[in-house]
Amino acid sequence: MGKLAITGGKPVRPTPQEPLIPGKWPEHDEREVEALARVANSGRWQQGPEVAEFEKMFAEYMQAKHGICANNGTVTMEIALRAFGVGVGDEVIIPPLTFIATGLCVLMVGAIPVFADVERHNSNLSPEAFEAAITDRTRAVIPVHVGGVPANMDGIMEVARKHDIKVIEDAAHAHGCEWKGRRVGAIGDIGSFSFQSEKMMVSGDGGIMLTNDDDLAALCRSLRTFGYGYPKPLMTSNWRMTEFQAAVLKVQFSRLDDQIAKRMKNLSIFLERLKEIDGIIYEVDERVTRQNGYFVPFRYDSSKFKGLPREKFLEALKAEGFTMYPGYTTPLYKQPLFQQRAFGPSWVGDKFGRKIDYTKVHCPVAEKLASEERITLSNEFNLMGTEEDMHGLADAIIKIQQNVDEIL
Repeated sequence: MGKLAITGGKPVRPTPQEPLIPGKWPEHDEREVEALARVANSGRWQQGPEVAEFEKMFAEYMQAKHGICANNGTVTMEIALRAFGVGVGDEVIIPPLTFIATGLCVLMVGAIPVFADVERHNSNLSPEAFEAAITDRTRAVIPVHVGGVPANMDGIMEVARKHDIKVIEDAAHAHGCEWKGRRVGAIGDIGSFSFQSEKMMVSGDGGIMLTNDDDLAALCRSLRTFGYGYPKPLMTSNWRMTEFQAAVLKVQFSRLDDQIAKRMKNLSIFLERLKEIDGIIYEVDERVTRQNGYFVPFRYDSSKFKGLPREKFLEALKAEGFTMYPGYTTPLYKQPLFQQRAFGPSWVGDKFGRKIDYTKVHCPVAEKLASEERITLSNEFNLMGTEEDMHGLADAIIKIQQNVDEIL
């Protein structure tokens, strides 16, 4: 019997952490119930004053002029692409370490996703890789603020403006985050946020677009709702948010800053303990002036754990009662949708654009992070926990490092 829990020893945390989801997230109480009852009793269930009030509330908080709600955070990116006229055969540059929605919205308008590599310290789009991927067909770029850690918006905006490329920020994780004091999602041309069940604010599903452009806001509103109110005919659909969703989001919004403060306090405790640990690397650009703790990326240096592979480290950590994630373990272009080009018979992008063989796409930084290096502190297990949890997590990592020979 060894000292490590995975080899039969006593775990640091006798009761293993349980995920906040399902059951414990989102935080909610009678206020959400009262909000739902208010809408139910009003008789106005379709998009109306609740949606309008939330749009204004969230846009002001994120330092944007306009907010336009929709029924999810995937279609908000699709609407943004349509607003810029991105369509069949056009190219849109995206990072590979992201949720599949970032690629699907491009495919849904008939455009071609082009993958550009990421920065090692934050898993976000590299401005240099973005510029190298530009062709005469490039119309837009979608930087993703992964885990609520803002991408290098100075570099991305500089490249985009130089080449006349539209910037759609995928801020699905980034509620309340800042780059050089500016809230992300309001830096590019359009920002897109999600309110899906795991996000910082939850309405089951839902999304919002932000922009500072009056004309663009009017177009996005019309594209969301059958083309209503626009001076020209629009071929579009119905992606409205309901009054129920908006009423719940108003209550969820009231908790956001306190939740961010709790996460960042817990992160600061862990970072202080991290000074005792060689091999768990935390780097953040000094221009990131606010994270939200949706999840925080670290790099795992296996050489400091005598070559212990990341997956074995995470397994040993879980046995000690703590969970960390590797994050996205498969770059998007390696997923079956892209490897098999399973875009469906109605997809016409190939007929008018560049046919990309995604089996030949290679983003070396993203692949190394996904397969070997990246581990994350998450909202789900760590950052909404207690201060004792953060100390226990650090103790568990130190214990594994000191007794790694038991596993090897």
